Amino acid sequence: MKSKIIVIFLMLMGVFIPVSSAQDIEVPNWTIDWVEDLSSATLLEAIDDKSSSDWWDKGGIITFEFYIENTRPTELNVALEFETDHEGEFNWVEVDLDESVAVGGNSNKTFEVTIEVGSLNDIAEGSIHGLRIIAQEDLQLPSNPQTIEADTKVPRVAIMMADIIDEDVPLLAGTETEIKVELTNFGNKNDKLKLTETESPFTIGGCPQLSIQIDDSLTQAVSPGSSELGTFVAKASSSHPTTECVITLKAISDGGASVSDSLSLEVRSSSSSNDDSSSGSGNDNTTPADGDDSSTEAGTKGNFLPSISAWLTIFIISWVAIIRRYDILT
Repeated sequence: MKSKIIVIFLMLMGVFIPVSSAQDIEVPNWTIDWVEDLSSATLLEAIDDKSSSDWWDKGGIITFEFYIENTRPTELNVALEFETDHEGEFNWVEVDLDESVAVGGNSNKTFEVTIEVGSLNDIAEGSIHGLRIIAQEDLQLPSNPQTIEADTKVPRVAIMMADIIDEDVPLLAGTETEIKVELTNFGNKNDKLKLTETESPFTIGGCPQLSIQIDDSLTQAVSPGSSELGTFVAKASSSHPTTECVITLKAISDGGASVSDSLSLEVRSSSSSNDDSSSGSGNDNTTPADGDDSSTEAGTKGNFLPSISAWLTIFIISWVAIIRRYDILT
């Protein structure tokens, strides 16, 4: 009786316990994915463009980490390929990625891919470009590849240069002059100088009696790859001495670029300017001594007639003698 109860209990357990299907059994395989969450675009890091000799040209670089997990008991060999949308806009693109990698059985391994591009200055800020890694098991038989994707974003490049134009004209005491400044934007977004009403971007070395008046044109926006002219006025007091004044411009742009340049301006006092104007006003009424001799000699020569030729004299005397003889005979 007891044995029958045990048999019935075992039969009931077989009814209530579900049999695992083949789908619930995990087959050993391999996967590839990014180490970090790259669902949003990642900013490129701005660096010097190694292919350009211009100091203002910037390149971009970024490195991503990815891993391959192998749940098989044997070693896995994977071939890697790289695709990107960067070639269409950037001057040049370089990708550093292993062509094939190996992962031991029941393990995972982390790898890196680095992409470097040139001339960020020419690409608008915020531009997004995609990249993909295509991984395929290295087998003689065809297999389905696995792909991971990510996006990069172009950062703002803020590079601005100021050139104070030297007209090489002295400034007289008690007067003022307008000085031009050429502003050039080498960045990838509109930029302008950030000036405040309380703090002047100009400093003047060695000339406390020289003042600067800023024009609104210095704060105008400059589009990428172009230049604009701004102006400021330098004014010297009437008592300003003769000296060299160094005017220095130091400012920051809206994009964070450091902008600077300097100009050496000559200021002349009113007394020195008067001396310069009167130094060339004297008249020299003397004439060279050689000129007097030549005129005297010319006058002396003019008082004498040129002598008659001796042959002409003989001819005239002979002609007169013939005429007189003819008259006597007749």
